[in-house]
Amino acid sequence: MNVKEIIPKIKEAAAKVSTKSRRAILIGGAAVLVFAVVFAVLINRKDYTVLYSAVNAEEATEIVSKLQESGVAYQYKDNGDVLVDKKQVDKVRAQLAQEGYPKSGFSYGIFIDNAGGMTTDSDKQTYKLYDLQNRIGATIGLFDGVKDAKVTIALGEKQRYVLQEDSDNGSSASVVVIMKDGGSPTSEQAAAIQRLVAGSVAGMDMDKVSVFDGNGLEITSSLQKAEGEENGSGEELARIVEGQITGKVMNLLGAVYGPENVRVSVKCRINMEKLIRETLTYSTPDKIDETDKTGIVSKENVSEQTSDGVAGVGGVAGAETNADVTQYAGNTGTAGTNSYYSSEATREYVINQVKEQGQVPAGAVEDLTISVAVNGKDLGDLTMNQLKALIGNAAGIAAEAQNEKIAVVSAPFYRGEGGSMQTVNPLESLMEELSRNPFILLIAAGIILIIILLVVLILVIRWRRKKKRKKAANIQEIPVVAVMPDNNPEITKIQNEKAQGLREDIRDFTDQNPEISAQLLKSWLNGGGENGG
Repeated sequence: MNVKEIIPKIKEAAAKVSTKSRRAILIGGAAVLVFAVVFAVLINRKDYTVLYSAVNAEEATEIVSKLQESGVAYQYKDNGDVLVDKKQVDKVRAQLAQEGYPKSGFSYGIFIDNAGGMTTDSDKQTYKLYDLQNRIGATIGLFDGVKDAKVTIALGEKQRYVLQEDSDNGSSASVVVIMKDGGSPTSEQAAAIQRLVAGSVAGMDMDKVSVFDGNGLEITSSLQKAEGEENGSGEELARIVEGQITGKVMNLLGAVYGPENVRVSVKCRINMEKLIRETLTYSTPDKIDETDKTGIVSKENVSEQTSDGVAGVGGVAGAETNADVTQYAGNTGTAGTNSYYSSEATREYVINQVKEQGQVPAGAVEDLTISVAVNGKDLGDLTMNQLKALIGNAAGIAAEAQNEKIAVVSAPFYRGEGGSMQTVNPLESLMEELSRNPFILLIAAGIILIIILLVVLILVIRWRRKKKRKKAANIQEIPVVAVMPDNNPEITKIQNEKAQGLREDIRDFTDQNPEISAQLLKSWLNGGGENGG
């Protein structure tokens, strides 16, 4: 149907609607619009809580960039507080702790609920400490492989005297980490736990935090030790690289398919050998012409002997002079008459050379492979080559090696022992999609409003038509008063009064509804003609 034909019909139908009906339609539409706006605000509303407080500007910039890369909504205040969604605060704090944040500031919690107006300052500090210990323990529990964590913090005394030499406040902490497999946390996790606890208590140093496993063994890792193990252990470095590349690939593919529809596995091998390279480059000097065989003289030996052939010149060998030719001091004599000449020269030429030495540190990536699984029967709008190119560029794999190093498959995801397919709640998926795209909600609300207006308009028109038909049917069913043969005056009077009342009703109806009256007369005339014919 053409739109140009629909618009006049809608205008015509709207013109027939009474003022009262229009008012009701407008009120209903406004109510629907207000409901849609309130619904959108409630969906996108987030309860923000403090992630880190008193963070300096430089570190706040780094933390905010990390949150943006992870797609986490945040707020930043002028006093250095960084706030995130309350539902994600523990998870985000754990992720940032593994990356070495915070380096400044601390993440204090708030007083627990029973700290009221009658509570003393000492009790408030104790409640705050309990709350802080529980928060840190819950955050550590989010680390990979951690089953439970118990944190105990001993706050030191504040410095009361200006001339006090020892500025250390004496604060210390101990953490007991119980792993799911009964083992011990890795050195990287131990360092992250130390950073987390030290960053949560004002003035606490990292080396004041002791970490123990469930077996009672201390696994405390100092910053220098962690860095040394990171440089010396290929497995630890490989794990770090694998985690970083996995995060980059997930961040890229999650925007296309959704984080729940992508699985990424990265395998990396690190070369921990330290290499010293020496490069020697040779080049020939500039030549005079093509036949020039000369070069830069490195060493030259010249020897020359002469004899003039006259009455001999003799001398004593061994006398040296500062000249190229060895001279012999001689005395004139008559010993001989022959002459002799001998010359000898030795020259060594060298060519230009450049010698470079360099050291390749340990920790170079020797091999890297990536496997990606996408939930679904196909890859959507992307082809296999396009997807491999995206993954390869994100991981730093050369284009010629992407087909060999990257494997991508698409298949429906299954969960559970019975192999049942993972079920997704349609309502949760819809709410998540609407929360990500609030404009879709506004468009849907507008469409629903238009549909409601059209439905109300159609119902009003049908109701008015039905009302008109009912009135017409009532007029047609008016009984015809038969003339009674009885000439009783009382009956005649009653009949005349009824007839007079009916005539007045018909007259009023005719005045109010001339179109219907004309239609009835026309139908009666047609009926009378047919009956007479």
